[in-house]
Amino acid sequence: MSPTLSDQFSTQLLVAHDADKTQFTGGLDDCQFTATPAASPWIEASRHALRSNQPIAIPTETVYGLAANALNARAVAAIFRAKGRPSDNPLIVHVSSMRMLRALYHLPASADTPALGTEALEGQWLTDRLRGAEQADRKGGGDGVWPEIPRVYHAAIRAFWPGALTIVLPRPACIPLEVLGGHGETVAVRLPSHPVARAIIAACGLPLAAPSANASGRPSPTTAAHVSHDLGGRIPLIVDGGACAVGVESTVVDAYSATAHVDGQLSPCVLRPGGVTVEALRSLGGAWGERLRVYRRDFRSTQLESLPTTPGMKYRHYSPSAPVYLCKSAGAVQRTLDGMENGRIGVIARKADSLCTPASCALVLREVGDARDLAK
Repeated sequence: MSPTLSDQFSTQLLVAHDADKTQFTGGLDDCQFTATPAASPWIEASRHALRSNQPIAIPTETVYGLAANALNARAVAAIFRAKGRPSDNPLIVHVSSMRMLRALYHLPASADTPALGTEALEGQWLTDRLRGAEQADRKGGGDGVWPEIPRVYHAAIRAFWPGALTIVLPRPACIPLEVLGGHGETVAVRLPSHPVARAIIAACGLPLAAPSANASGRPSPTTAAHVSHDLGGRIPLIVDGGACAVGVESTVVDAYSATAHVDGQLSPCVLRPGGVTVEALRSLGGAWGERLRVYRRDFRSTQLESLPTTPGMKYRHYSPSAPVYLCKSAGAVQRTLDGMENGRIGVIARKADSLCTPASCALVLREVGDARDLAK
């Protein structure tokens, strides 16, 4: 699926200067931010494009994302066209605060750009709705904290948001089915920690659907140059926030749907490994510590693979164009090199100073210290 002629752009690249000086207040519950004057061009250009239902590339702490208005089916369709992504492959929705996430459950099914924005999110109407939900929860015996969000996720949200964790939630009526890949009643949601991503989401006042900003099936981009290589000419804007700190996708967990229950008992599952480790999730205790399962390692589901609830479950993805070899020892690396000729070879290893390169090959070496370094 390639972009139509109407989707051809002269892609603009804007550097998010002084992004590290973007300050946030309000914690998880709200997202007020201040930015230096130098930051205003990328914020204003992003807001204009997103509120015009155009997709743009933005940095996050995991990988660069191709973001568009998650409330508008046409904007979501533009993501699929730009990437050449199958339309039944779900997208993750990104929010800037718990207030924005909670707001989605109080918006009508017809909500769109004119119905939601910075002014609406800060308005009294939403404050009244949220307070009413909190009061109703307390009357029912709850604690009044984030009553729209399943309580099983509260500890994980406090521990890992903002950050590289995506959670599977009941679908708000305002999220079009296109975001879900055309099927299902759940939606995957994340609150990113990257200051540029979070500021853009807050500034445009919209939840953003955002898969990785690469051509479908290609390796995920961790720099603006990677995005430009794949999507230059297909999108109007790339915001350059530097190299991504994590370098791999977010971890996707489900503690809500039927998939997360075994014999009537809550058994949370990792649907896609990523920036938050299984060990870190187990440290939450309770069902997370005792019954956490990992998809494809601990269980499989033909239904999930035919009708996925999250990206990465149905289609081949993040695939380089060259053969990849996994070697368990330095000797295995050397034997693999010995069988190669007439090419450019890249080696990533903990220690690579003793390798001998075939005479007809050019060797590029990179030494890494740990898994996080490897992801970059």
